Amino acid sequence: MTLLRKLFFYGYVFMLLGVGASGIFIARWELTHIFQLPLSSLSSVAQATILTQYRFLKSAELSYGLFCFHFRSEIFQNGGLRFLFVTMVFLGVGARALSLFIDGTPHWAFLMFAILEFITGLLMLIKPQGANEAEPSAARR
Repeated sequence: MTLLRKLFFYGYVFMLLGVGASGIFIARWELTHIFQLPLSSLSSVAQATILTQYRFLKSAELSYGLFCFHFRSEIFQNGGLRFLFVTMVFLGVGARALSLFIDGTPHWAFLMFAILEFITGLLMLIKPQGANEAEPSAARR
């Protein structure tokens, strides 16, 4: 169970880091190609507004990934940061579920993200039995 938990945790964290960082730099391409948003049909102010907000949200995604990676040892222990991590994961899953019911079905990839995020949250909810599964924190300090 510990290996599965770590596999999903690190997959989630590295997804946040990669998608967050890349989205900051390829925002225009991502919005037009992945989300099929016709930016060229918008005014320059509307384009700049959407792009700045999108880059900000991607920086928040990157920051969340950095937070999770930096505090990975503490998150794997049964304390406040584990609770915070699980809460943050399920807030994201909840937002995706709300959008599914209010806005409709997104591209299948985003449904897969929601499922993987939900599984990650569930796995991190399970309290490890016996041994402490925290990673050595001396290497990162």
